[in-house]
Amino acid sequence: MDSDEEIEDVQLWKGVPGTIILINAFGNSKYKIFPVAHVATCRLIRQYLRLSSSQNVSVCVYGTEDTATTTFDSKSVIEIFPLTTPTLEDFKKLKNFDISSYAEAKELKLSDVLWHCNKMFSNFKKQLSSRTIILLTELRSPPIAADHKPTFKKVMDLVDCNIDLKIINLSDEEYQIDEFYKNLLLEANKGQDYKLPLPMWDSKEIENLMLIQSHRHLAVAKMDFEIGNGLSIGVGIYSLLKKSGYTQRKKSNLERDTNAIVTKITKTMKHSVVQEEDDIEQGVPKEVPLLKSEVLHYQEYGGERVQFTDQEMKTIRNPFGPSMLKLLGFKPAGLMCKEKWYFKMSYFLFPNEGSLEGSTVAFKALHKACKDMSVVAICVLCTRVNSKPVIVALSPTSKPLGLDVDIGFDVIIIPFMESVRDVPNIVEDDEPVTVNEANKTVMGDILNTMRFDYKPYMFESPKEQSHYRALESLALEEDLDPFIDTTHPDPNIYKDIREDLFEEIFGPFGALAIKRSASANQSGGSKRTKVENGSGIDENLLQDRISSQKVNAYNVAQLKDILRFKNIKEMPALTGLKKAELVDLVYKYCS
Repeated sequence: MDSDEEIEDVQLWKGVPGTIILINAFGNSKYKIFPVAHVATCRLIRQYLRLSSSQNVSVCVYGTEDTATTTFDSKSVIEIFPLTTPTLEDFKKLKNFDISSYAEAKELKLSDVLWHCNKMFSNFKKQLSSRTIILLTELRSPPIAADHKPTFKKVMDLVDCNIDLKIINLSDEEYQIDEFYKNLLLEANKGQDYKLPLPMWDSKEIENLMLIQSHRHLAVAKMDFEIGNGLSIGVGIYSLLKKSGYTQRKKSNLERDTNAIVTKITKTMKHSVVQEEDDIEQGVPKEVPLLKSEVLHYQEYGGERVQFTDQEMKTIRNPFGPSMLKLLGFKPAGLMCKEKWYFKMSYFLFPNEGSLEGSTVAFKALHKACKDMSVVAICVLCTRVNSKPVIVALSPTSKPLGLDVDIGFDVIIIPFMESVRDVPNIVEDDEPVTVNEANKTVMGDILNTMRFDYKPYMFESPKEQSHYRALESLALEEDLDPFIDTTHPDPNIYKDIREDLFEEIFGPFGALAIKRSASANQSGGSKRTKVENGSGIDENLLQDRISSQKVNAYNVAQLKDILRFKNIKEMPALTGLKKAELVDLVYKYCS
């Protein structure tokens, strides 16, 4: 852990993902898939603009007549915009693209298209953490027979270069997929088992699938999972949910007059005394750049400054060593109550073949063993070089949040002993809390009425969506549809709940919750009827209501005043008591 060489040997995953979206225009006159793919791609690029994503994306069209509109003179590919971070101008180019101005190709050659994508990735100057090609096409029209073998060879070259090829099947009906595309998917998945893509026709579903495919490599951390001495597998840790209220947005400084983006550069300088040739004794101070190795940090202690070098400061900030995931042991799954798992936002663990080949096989074996034996794996996790280690439990799961993921582990963060606190006892005098059957019934009805199967896409943030639409209407100079707030409650689901029991548990609601109605014994101008004893309580009215069993006519505040005025020695504490309990105390002590 304390070895510098060990930290230097750790693999670093840098860069941002790169994605090329290929839209098939071959056979558009017959199958009409281009309009659906075009709308879905526009929605995807708009989503990138909303999130200010730094991901590099390119959109190309293939299957048209020979044109020379690309950087590498690929005549069968139309490059709408090259591999770059999408801008508003790129979105307008894509939105205004008209496929009718291009003639449809007489025959399809897919090998040239894949060669163009490989060339685009290899000539990209920025560092990419992952490279993905998303093919939007129907799977009924294969390339010409002479292009089959060159296409398979290009797919093998893409796999060797760690470029993922993903195919989205666009169709409004079920059909038999051509054998060529089955073999193509087999080569793209390195001969492993795969699922044939189901036909899709909804542009929103296609957008969501493209967003998942292009972000599937955005791992929080990629590391080696140390199972035992000399046995490790490659894994990736993913965050499936964003933190509440957290959205990264880029900020730019603009010049006041021209609104031009202002760039800033930070330079570290030092004063150095330069000796003059004529007068050696006299020096002239001069600013020179300060090297990074000369930067010193300090901490005041005992009135003195204790200095640290930059390397020593890194060691102080990271006393735990490199990022890691190490197995400590196993515990029965029954001891880990799932309702108590929420301590911090959980992660999702998935195998990573990029670091260690064969990790998927060992990962599946561990997943099957934990599931069959009903155990969870207890591990120590450190996601970043400068982050503190935490104790986690790996619970086997499948298809998290409805995603098409067969196997994986929920990474549940377990609190340390210092993070656990005792819940204070709010019941006074250790009296047991009793709940009658009517209240249990109404609470059960409320819970059953409001129960539904939650999916993340069912709700959108009203604050962010309204903000996005306001910006888009200004940037695109067009009127957009207003946002429909799906977080508003539906009052119809409460129509079958008994109002009297609901009010007894939670108090008045609706119009009564805004202003409590006045009691019958109150006059128009005064808050409470004054009587001779000065307590504000009408004794005659109180005895009449006790004899006629109508004490419920008093509100909670009046019932407490009655009990306090009687000054009963055996009276229990009134804080937290329900109205029914106060009524019983009045009958008991005031009769």
